[in-house]
Amino acid sequence: MAGELAKHFTVYTYDRRGRGQSGDTQPYSVERELDDVAALIAEAGQPTLVYGHSAGAALALRAAAAALNIAKLVLSDPPYGRHSDADDAARARQAETAAKLQAFHDKGDHRGAAAFIRSGFGLPPEAVDELLGPPAGDAMIDSARALPYDYAVVGDGLLPDELAAQAAVPTLVLAAETALTTGRALVEIMPRATLRSMRASAHDLPPDEIASAVTPFFRQKG
Repeated sequence: MAGELAKHFTVYTYDRRGRGQSGDTQPYSVERELDDVAALIAEAGQPTLVYGHSAGAALALRAAAAALNIAKLVLSDPPYGRHSDADDAARARQAETAAKLQAFHDKGDHRGAAAFIRSGFGLPPEAVDELLGPPAGDAMIDSARALPYDYAVVGDGLLPDELAAQAAVPTLVLAAETALTTGRALVEIMPRATLRSMRASAHDLPPDEIASAVTPFFRQKG
């Protein structure tokens, strides 16, 4: 995505805390992640176009709600469930998953965390082992160091109505055509949001196809 967007914009991308070449100063807090986003926006030196995918979309939403200097926002596959009569059960499942990931993290078993989260997508053990094999799996295992942080950013896993209402910048929400419930709920709450249906989740789409939706929105004035 960075390469596709760089055809039209100056792109700032970075390793979030606990990933890649970035440090992992303890204790972790979501507020420090917001400080990191604010530092990048300050480096850009002007109102910024922000793209966030999955847990990154949750962080981007928090940044917009915190009134950082954001001109436009794209939330790609925002990782929330819509509120229902089963909210308590959904919160309990989210908390249980977060606790298991924290336990893997505390033991330093990042491969175990990566395997656990991918088995939740319905993959059989042999498929998970193949997916996490070197060299391609090395990056996934490295990123798994920060899975507890993703869950902290996402919160209880339900649509954060208050944050969404505070995010007043022009926003494009991207969601798979088979999973539009959260996107529709978001645009009902956010003051200046629109929803675009994609043929699949952004997790499964090639970057150029995602960019074909994002670029016109970012380039459009107003």
